[in-house]
Amino acid sequence: MPDKPQRRLAAIFVLDIAGFSRLMAEDDAGTLNQVLAQQQSLIAPAIRSHQGRIVKLMGDGVLAIFPSVISAVEAAAEVQAGAARNRHLQPRIGITLGEVLIAQGDVYGDDVNIAARLEALAPLGGVALSAAAYGQVQGRIPYAFEDMGLHEVKNIPQPVHVYALGQELTSLPSLHRSTPPPKPKAAKPHRGMRPAVLLLAGGLGAAAAAAALWGWQQHNSVAAVAPGSPAAAAFEGRPVIAVLPFTADDLQPSVAAMLAEDVIRSLGPAGGIRLIAPASARAAEGLLPAEAAALLDADFVVTGHLPGALQDGVRLKILQSGAGAEPLSILPPQPQETVAGLAPDLAASVVRYFGKALPELAPGNAADEAVLQLFTARSLMQQGDRSGAERALQRALQMAPDWPEAQALAAMWHLDALTGPLVDLPQRAAEAAQMTAGLPPGAGVLQLRALAAQYAGQAGEALQLAETLAQDYPNDASGQLARAWLLHLAGQGGAAQKVLDHVRRLNPLPQPAVLTVQAAIRLAAGQEAEAAAAAAEALALEPAAQHALALHCASLAALGSFEEAAAACGRLAGAPLTLDQATAGFPYAAQAPLRRLRTGLSLAGLSGRP
Repeated sequence: MPDKPQRRLAAIFVLDIAGFSRLMAEDDAGTLNQVLAQQQSLIAPAIRSHQGRIVKLMGDGVLAIFPSVISAVEAAAEVQAGAARNRHLQPRIGITLGEVLIAQGDVYGDDVNIAARLEALAPLGGVALSAAAYGQVQGRIPYAFEDMGLHEVKNIPQPVHVYALGQELTSLPSLHRSTPPPKPKAAKPHRGMRPAVLLLAGGLGAAAAAAALWGWQQHNSVAAVAPGSPAAAAFEGRPVIAVLPFTADDLQPSVAAMLAEDVIRSLGPAGGIRLIAPASARAAEGLLPAEAAALLDADFVVTGHLPGALQDGVRLKILQSGAGAEPLSILPPQPQETVAGLAPDLAASVVRYFGKALPELAPGNAADEAVLQLFTARSLMQQGDRSGAERALQRALQMAPDWPEAQALAAMWHLDALTGPLVDLPQRAAEAAQMTAGLPPGAGVLQLRALAAQYAGQAGEALQLAETLAQDYPNDASGQLARAWLLHLAGQGGAAQKVLDHVRRLNPLPQPAVLTVQAAIRLAAGQEAEAAAAAAEALALEPAAQHALALHCASLAALGSFEEAAAACGRLAGAPLTLDQATAGFPYAAQAPLRRLRTGLSLAGLSGRP
């Protein structure tokens, strides 16, 4: 029996050799030999080295699929660089992001045709991307794409928006691994002194290692600065700071990375700065600080190294980026007795250096063993090991049953707003809020209470809680996103979009929850094509995102793509669902966006009154 066809979101990569017909007419045997050699020695290895799968070879062309657009673009860069360097035949490459139907070793679908049309529009030695693919690399590639506008393409009813990158693609640095730094960006106006890099290094050995990594000269002078001195007050405006995953002598790398995220959370209430959210900062792991700053559009990068003993202290080193990257200052080491007190102290040191405000942070009161279990839980959840994460969190709660941070995290995981079933989301929201009853009003607790109020029909209270959250924790990207969502549910689409734009500045790399809220705003505004594209991007990052699946289904159906819409709805947890069940996770206080959502879902085949 043949395998059942499968639908999958993928980056679709189509390559073709420029001028192949003319070359064949001039020398058919020689040209064919060159094509075959290039496929075997360059193209196929480049595709496979970036986790791509070759679907088929088509004469002078290649069709492949990749798990991400970034991987596909990196493979394209490797192919084009190799072709230029070795004077091979010059390819053109087209890449799009979309859903394909896989059957009997081949792939089918409109997006395969779109990728082929994009290839024909690509510059010689370059690549052409659709809007959906461009959205995945925007801000992650240090070159400006040419916006080629909308193009009518054969057998595709809707025009395709095309973005192209020419031969500069061949010098593209790796977006996954450390490489020579990308080209420096133009200076920003009104920033005062140019960007700097903050490096947390434990002891002189770590400082020397960091200096070697960056290529600093050993003779560079370092000026000691007294703790609390606002040495960076000369930097105008709000400095943009990214805290990268830390390293450590004795801790597991994943646990050290979670400590860095704890520093970011501790900086949530800080005023006068803009802080890159953990999800985006995490994506820069493994990059050199200069690369990370370019990727995240950050003025400052903070990295850290924990020595073997906390009593040895953690040294805060502040360096200015650019030519030579000369250090600005070093703060004396700060000895620590417990892991629990480390993140608040480091966060206070950062804002103190910049002369900015940070409300007094409550000292951690959990034992080190509980803190490390919590870090392990977060790390396992990020790796997709939910059962292991929940076991680690339970151990943390057993060690510290009254610890608010662990209790709030347990409630947030119980809610599971991203991938949990829509049908019982209102009940889970109420239960999560009950789990946090009596806890201090931290960012996570306020977010849960606001969502629970919205599901309980108390939209005014929900927005009030969201406003409090935004004011008290201006750098908490998750809380700001909850505010954007609640404004959208209240029918305030313009205000929701402004907050969402702010969220993107805090979390500049694509995130499924952010893209989902964008899809909802677009659908409510009657922009079905844009809604479908945003939902598709969200699903490419998290295929089980339930709100994104419902929005993808509704927007595709509104566009007349009924078969694709039904497939999206069929992937909802508990499918087949009724209209009421599918919209249970959308507690609209405004009727117009709810009617638009229900109409789209009804067109997709869900039963119930639109």
